[in-house]
Amino acid sequence: MTILVTGAGLIGCHTARLLIENGQSVVLLDNNPSQPAISSILGDKLPPIERIDIRDLAAIQAVIARHRVTRVLHTAAALSLAFNANPPMGAAVNILGTVNLLEASRQAGISRFVFGSSTTVAYSTFHRPAAMPIVEDFDMKVVEDRPGSFYAASKLSAEYFIQLYADRYDMSVGILRYAAVLGLWAGPNNSVPGRLIESLLAQSDNGVVSITDPFLLWSGGDDFIDARDVARANVAALEAASLPTRVYYIASGRLTTLREFVEAARQIRPDVAIQMPPPPATGFAGFPHLRAQPFDIGAAQRDLAFCPECDLVSSLRDAYRQITISGPRRSQTPPTARSG
Repeated sequence: MTILVTGAGLIGCHTARLLIENGQSVVLLDNNPSQPAISSILGDKLPPIERIDIRDLAAIQAVIARHRVTRVLHTAAALSLAFNANPPMGAAVNILGTVNLLEASRQAGISRFVFGSSTTVAYSTFHRPAAMPIVEDFDMKVVEDRPGSFYAASKLSAEYFIQLYADRYDMSVGILRYAAVLGLWAGPNNSVPGRLIESLLAQSDNGVVSITDPFLLWSGGDDFIDARDVARANVAALEAASLPTRVYYIASGRLTTLREFVEAARQIRPDVAIQMPPPPATGFAGFPHLRAQPFDIGAAQRDLAFCPECDLVSSLRDAYRQITISGPRRSQTPPTARSG
């Protein structure tokens, strides 16, 4: 009776910690695990860690059989930086790797398959005016609104494969679309929110922090979610009696501006002045369109009893704790099978 968590990154480790605290048996799967980084979240309660590449179907099948896995949380992925550098690798990890895990789960009779997707699958629709929060089954023109990144395209493809497996083989699945995830840890941090947080909370010799990377500046707002809230949603999806909607936004349900990030950082570091140029007239992370509405989290509230607990100040305060413990980190090329 073991839960398999693929991807020993920020999200996978926070989820594993909650599961272990709840008395669950967990095994982590990662192609390049960092035990010090994993320990920074899990402490000395380390579960078994399998060094496996999800492109290897036979290896996945062996892990599921060896640990008697009954439920699966799939967060392993090639993130945008690695995907852009090597699209064939990214597609193999994010699409073929997901299909491998689905097939192994089907053959083993896994009772629940939960997938960590991304709200970026909806970003290409932001050019249209929106009067209401964005629902899971949003309107999308398959050509005009095609995904704007390799990463988003791979997540949308994986979602379709998961739903088809559920339809054809009567599998119980949950697809959780994470908003932009806030959080730092001792491992690699290449996400845009992570880079922004590190920049805002950076150590300063002269009492001034300057944000000059245009990729970290944006106009309007975006929907963010703390990694610890993502972990709570993952556990809820693994344990729910049923997941009738299948697809859920795991988000704050509100738009947060760059100014709010700056104000939150000033609450934590009132002794540091934050300087930045006027933001560009583009959305978060360089997306060309400003968004009008947050994501609708009603389905997650109804089916998962999910409600975000961490506000922006809490997220940045926890990140600052990580910085003071671990020290500043340089950006690293993310491994090919880790999420977060």
